[in-house]
Amino acid sequence: MADQINYYEVLGVSREASQAEIRNAYRNLAKERHPDHPGGSAEEFSRLQEANAVLSDPDRRRQHDEALDLAHAAEELASLNLDFGSMEDELSAKRRERESGGPSLGERLRDRFRRKEDDPYESLRQESRGSRGRGRSGSRIRGRYDISEARWYEPHRFDPEPITLKSGAITFVAAFLAFIAIGQIGLWATGQSDAGPLAFVSVLAPFMRVLYALVGLVVAYFAFRAAGYAALALVFIAALVVGGQGPLGLLQFATVGIIVLLAVVYLGNRRESAARR
Repeated sequence: MADQINYYEVLGVSREASQAEIRNAYRNLAKERHPDHPGGSAEEFSRLQEANAVLSDPDRRRQHDEALDLAHAAEELASLNLDFGSMEDELSAKRRERESGGPSLGERLRDRFRRKEDDPYESLRQESRGSRGRGRSGSRIRGRYDISEARWYEPHRFDPEPITLKSGAITFVAAFLAFIAIGQIGLWATGQSDAGPLAFVSVLAPFMRVLYALVGLVVAYFAFRAAGYAALALVFIAALVVGGQGPLGLLQFATVGIIVLLAVVYLGNRRESAARR
């Protein structure tokens, strides 16, 4: 196995690790080994990304497992002192005996499992090609090779990259501008500022708190999708900066939107953990 990279060891997980365990291990190690992080390494970060890409794909992970098994078997054979001449004679005798007695049990089993309907990876390939990923009972297919794209209503399944200086700056500026915009609309709608030709926005006055919460939720959603929990902290800071000088209720209800997203992520993770038990 000297020439075969073990991606499970790279991520520090076992071969039976679920997709959630692989995803969490990658996130934690990526934060430590990102080139922008003190003590980080571009080479180690690249190796982590490669390991995550292989183990997150059902077909590539299966091929990697087979390669590990073959490498291990080759090591075992290399460590044995075998008499290959006597083994060849024994194998030839068994082959002649098998040919005279029809197909062996192993051959029959091999033919049986070659059928498409008995392929244990067929459902996973279908899921990779965009199928719904549901079993016969309608539940989501799970297992060592289970992987599915996160849908928009499954934020707990997002796999954001570790936050960097660039992504953090973009997140903060975008959140800041979004809160500035909704805050100014709130000032116009409640009459705290002269709306001029936009006086019609006053009809939004009864709904401004709902709009504050909605904007907080949407901004938090896209920030979490891009850079995870660190980006949510930057969104809260932007709400704190703008809300301190903005209309009454902006900070409180924008924070409610952020909390709603966190609750959805928490409940989604808890539901999947319970389903795996």
